[in-house]
Amino acid sequence: MARRSAPARASVLIVAGGRGTRFWPASREANPKPLFSIDGKGSLLADTIARHLPLVARDRIFVLAAAAHEAPFRRALRGLIPARNLIVEPMARGTAVAIAYGAATIKRRLGDGVIASVAADHYIVTGEQYRHTLADAIGLAAASESIVAIGIPPTRPETGYGYQKIGAKVGAGFRIEKFVEKPPLAIARRMVHSGRYLWNASMFVASTQTLAREFGAHSPALAVAAEKLARTPRTKLARAYGRLRYDSFDRVIMEKSARVLSVRARFSWHDVGSWDGLWDAVGGADGNVIRGHAIALDSERVLAHSDARLMVLFGVRDLIVVDTGDAILVAHRERSPQVGRVVEELKRRGLRRYL
Repeated sequence: MARRSAPARASVLIVAGGRGTRFWPASREANPKPLFSIDGKGSLLADTIARHLPLVARDRIFVLAAAAHEAPFRRALRGLIPARNLIVEPMARGTAVAIAYGAATIKRRLGDGVIASVAADHYIVTGEQYRHTLADAIGLAAASESIVAIGIPPTRPETGYGYQKIGAKVGAGFRIEKFVEKPPLAIARRMVHSGRYLWNASMFVASTQTLAREFGAHSPALAVAAEKLARTPRTKLARAYGRLRYDSFDRVIMEKSARVLSVRARFSWHDVGSWDGLWDAVGGADGNVIRGHAIALDSERVLAHSDARLMVLFGVRDLIVVDTGDAILVAHRERSPQVGRVVEELKRRGLRRYL
């Protein structure tokens, strides 16, 4: 298969703003979700950087993270990208602000060009196919002066994802007729069965000129603020940043713009948003996911994760058991998406050392 190359002025903005509370206790304030390892080898963040090489040069890959996580991210990024390519936002303000600020910072540093905005915590093992898809999206964004999303062919009716409705063909992609956000199960089933919908994976590609135009049209105050923030000294950034109140990039821009296209993903994708999502990504033939020093004996559909001590699950099913040395989680698989409630309870009880 021939190697694709991206336009010389293409850059990548990896948005790593979330903490991943549904991955507690493995994901903490000092070890946010993008630094978690799915396969026991590299972190999600390191894997995200690696799959963009050599399509995009290392010095054109940027990571945006919140100030609260700066120290662990700086350690994790050592040797992966230039230290100056970590963009630190004083506080999380959602993806519209993150992309506006990140894009303005990259433009100030490198000049105009195409930027691919991607998440730091998606699990993609088919790197070559990913780069082919991204190269198509970069080329389409440059040629069409549109924002190009990457759509994932759905493998099941999923009520927790947004969807894109496929429209007329445009170059290597197609127009997006509309977005549907987290539909009820019956509607999701009809959409998937129709073959006209893709999952919206929150991967966006656009030129800096296109982003400036779309932010100017649909959120002019944020467009002005982002340009100012990119020139603001870090010592004064927090005050200005704290005044920003905006929804997601999907809501603020994508759902309002008339210049949105998509390309169909040709790679295997998992949004590993919870322990249950880890099952979908790497579950074995017996339905078990075993990580670290753990054994499952006569057990079905269990997730066992132990950092140090031996863990044995014997004669059980549909359980999540995670041991990080200072904390143990035991939960039913069906409750996996609600593990974030544990973090809220720990806050309420003042147990901040476990956060």
